[in-house]
Amino acid sequence: MTIGMDRRRLLAAVAITGLALGGCASSDLFHDVPDEKTPQPAYPNVGELPPDRPRPPLTAEEQARTEAELKGLAATRRKAVERSLESDQ
Repeated sequence: MTIGMDRRRLLAAVAITGLALGGCASSDLFHDVPDEKTPQPAYPNVGELPPDRPRPPLTAEEQARTEAELKGLAATRRKAVERSLESDQ
């Protein structure tokens, strides 16, 4: 290969890259950016408490029941993974 051939390949690669990236510039990349007149949501002040929750947190009984369900699901998944690992060996 000659130096002229390498230069042609380099120029071809640069041209192809330029054409490919040129398509990105004309795409609708920023279609969801709000204009300056759109009111922005207000952020709470530092130290300001958030509003009360619409629904109270879980009671102790509900939390215990939920934790038991999650532990059962985790045990079921763990057993399934162990079975699949044993069958792969």
